[in-house]
Amino acid sequence: MMAPKSLQTGLLILLLAKLKLAWGMTLVPRQVTCDYEAAASSGDTCTSFAAEWGLTEETFASLNPSAACPSLVAGQNYCMVGTISAASTTSSSSSTTSSSTTSSSTTSSSTTSSSTTTSSFTTTTASETTSTAANGVTTPMPVQSGMIDSCSKFDLIKSGDTCASIASTYNIDLSSFYSWNPAVGSSCAYLDVGYYVCVDAVPSPVQSGITESCSKFDLVESGDTCASIVSTYNIPLSSFYAWNPAVGSSCAYLDLGYYVCVGTDSSTVATSTTSAGNGITTPTPDEPGMVSDCTKFWLVGSDDTCTSIASSEDITVADIEKWNPKVGSTCTDVWLGDYICVGV
Repeated sequence: MMAPKSLQTGLLILLLAKLKLAWGMTLVPRQVTCDYEAAASSGDTCTSFAAEWGLTEETFASLNPSAACPSLVAGQNYCMVGTISAASTTSSSSSTTSSSTTSSSTTSSSTTSSSTTTSSFTTTTASETTSTAANGVTTPMPVQSGMIDSCSKFDLIKSGDTCASIASTYNIDLSSFYSWNPAVGSSCAYLDVGYYVCVDAVPSPVQSGITESCSKFDLVESGDTCASIVSTYNIPLSSFYAWNPAVGSSCAYLDLGYYVCVGTDSSTVATSTTSAGNGITTPTPDEPGMVSDCTKFWLVGSDDTCTSIASSEDITVADIEKWNPKVGSTCTDVWLGDYICVGV
């Protein structure tokens, strides 16, 4: 896998810091505390894998002292971001200085000692954001390796969190959590504090341009229409078109086998009231003068016409005019955002 450019940049900067520090230091045993790991692919070597992350082979070897370079084990995680620290050592040196005055022949000397302590440095970088190509959702960083590409919601791991507690908070199956975040391990042994994990995912496939704020999806099946979908989920047709622009303004491109958005975090269901005429729940606002025995409704969208609505519902324009007299005899007074009757 290619390393994120933000991590590559951070590693190169800190590599220079390491070299600068090394010029004035005696080499001592090092200890590695790893903060980010990545799995090697088949055919990777220490040289090629280090290059993908913007590291020298020497730095990679320092982060992974147990790696059997030049070969790497496919599927095994190797440290790419971490802290390399060295034990403190103290050395003393002495110098003698003398001072004299004209009034005294006394000579005084003093010994000073200085100590040199090696420093530790880290290759972690500040949190940044990047956009995943799979679904266009902004992904916070850092994330653990192998996280599902279609993730749409994230949680920052805090001290005390467990996989079970996170799954409970977001009302998701633990099995789904593990499948979205394989790096945590099958028993949640590697849930790293300070990293983001996936807690919801966009189903696949979706049509292009689907809203990033979608929180509810529907799989388009044979016989579905935009009208039938919005009726099922009690959402405005105009909202459906806005969330799923690829279907077109007249629902001409509703692709079978694809997921469409049928709800967002901020969307609300239209207020409804019960018609006294037949007991059928009638959504509002509705066209004035609508027949009282209506059993099926259509929310007028920005590109709707009586002809397009009639075609979608397999009725005639005359039916619409009869059931919704306020639209006029030529069906020119259809109000955007109002419900009209399309079935009795």
